[in-house]
Amino acid sequence: MKIRKLQLAILAVGLAGAMSASAAITSITYSGTDLSGLNYSSMYSGDAQYVAGTPDVAHLYTADLGTADTADSPAVFFKAPVGTTLSTLSGSYVLSSGTTVDPYWILYLTESTGYSSSIVSTYGGPLNGSSLVHVGNLTSGSITLSALDLLIDPISGLPYGQEMVAWAGLEIGNGGSGAGTANIESITVSTAPVPEPTTMIAGALLLLPFGASTIRMLRKNRKA
Repeated sequence: MKIRKLQLAILAVGLAGAMSASAAITSITYSGTDLSGLNYSSMYSGDAQYVAGTPDVAHLYTADLGTADTADSPAVFFKAPVGTTLSTLSGSYVLSSGTTVDPYWILYLTESTGYSSSIVSTYGGPLNGSSLVHVGNLTSGSITLSALDLLIDPISGLPYGQEMVAWAGLEIGNGGSGAGTANIESITVSTAPVPEPTTMIAGALLLLPFGASTIRMLRKNRKA
């Protein structure tokens, strides 16, 4: 009986390991001179740029934090890791001195060309399942990213969580008054790929000897 329990425990742990091995989290951090290679978007010159220093920062500035068409919303963007879906993406950032407003995440989904797909925006802070988000004019208000993952995107017809992320970035200028500055010292994004069916099957096949010996043990116990 003790041997049977041990084999079952080995089987369970081995299967979990085989599944999680292909779902290792991949993290990328942009800091120092890496920030100079990112894409900066602004309406006015100097409102979004790399600034070398101690530390180096991605500098975002706007004279108007409002949402009027004339207001500037500077941002810094980078391509999401290949194969990243909305449900597997998370991120964080570190702000440097001189910051007066927290940036918010903005994500471009790419189920069609020309960025005609939905744009997901947060309300600031780390990017994770608890982040409050809205999707352009399609989904607004206080909804968590994990709840959004389950909703259907009317543009693509897919659950938001299954859609690929093309670009991710940090932006300021989603509301408020007066000027705002964000000096971003580092940006970290992580993605946890979903295990591929073939990888899961291969892992299970490696565990067949344990399963076979467990079955033999069960049969012996029954005959006894």
